[in-house]
Amino acid sequence: MEKFINIVTKLLTFIILVSIITIIFAWPVQWLWNNSLVGAIDGINKISFNQALGINILFSLLLGSKNSTSKKSE
Repeated sequence: MEKFINIVTKLLTFIILVSIITIIFAWPVQWLWNNSLVGAIDGINKISFNQALGINILFSLLLGSKNSTSKKSE
């Protein structure tokens, strides 16, 4: 029973941390889009939190890190 509680605690902690990180990354995109682009460019509509999250995911896929972790031997 103690092992089960430990697993559930770790799972809930993980879910809460992922939620907080998602908010930290998506909220600024939504805020900047809605407060900067909407007024500056005609035809741009406000976006929702889910759309801002989608923009974050899209850009991370398109512009993701290209760093190689392999070590070069001399």
